Amino acid sequence: MKTIAFSLMLLLASAGASAGVIGFDDLPGDETEAIANGYQGFDWDNVGAIRADAYPDSGYAAGTVSFANTAFNRDGGIAAISKAGGFNFAGAFFTSAWLEQELAFDGWRDGQLLYSTTASYVVDTIAPVWIGLGWSGIDTLVIYNSSGTQWAMDDFTVPEPAMLGLFATALAALAMSRRSEARKKNARSGSGQSPKLGMS
Repeated sequence: MKTIAFSLMLLLASAGASAGVIGFDDLPGDETEAIANGYQGFDWDNVGAIRADAYPDSGYAAGTVSFANTAFNRDGGIAAISKAGGFNFAGAFFTSAWLEQELAFDGWRDGQLLYSTTASYVVDTIAPVWIGLGWSGIDTLVIYNSSGTQWAMDDFTVPEPAMLGLFATALAALAMSRRSEARKKNARSGSGQSPKLGMS
């Protein structure tokens, strides 16, 4: 609990220093609607926002780090986020909506590949994983997934350059605390993993 409180204090302090964290909570959370291009200054390809309570025992609920909504890849496939003029991508929290899967990322600028993850990141339905990349000066982030099903993304963090390190530290500590609490809760309930569901 102390770790969570400390992490939240770090987040609040760094958020006040002109860093950008997009939590998607000002959107309706209607899963049938795509996030409109221009939202928060970005273009969103195959990205929607869904309410945390839409599927209570899914990774959407577990992966909502901000208050109400999380973003997701609408058709279960590749998603891209871009911004004219470029941006810095510190990272985001990711959770798989329905089953464990792997994510990989590319960062592009003016049609040139600047960054690519050398390994995949495993995400599950139990708790969000902070994937911190710390990429600067990209104009397009491409997110690939292994399963062809949806993932959830929250606290999409695009800070000013000086804030990358502070955000990465604070969010990583918060993610570790949430994962630890989720595992303790599962151990106490003895129920194991929830049944796998599919979107209708």
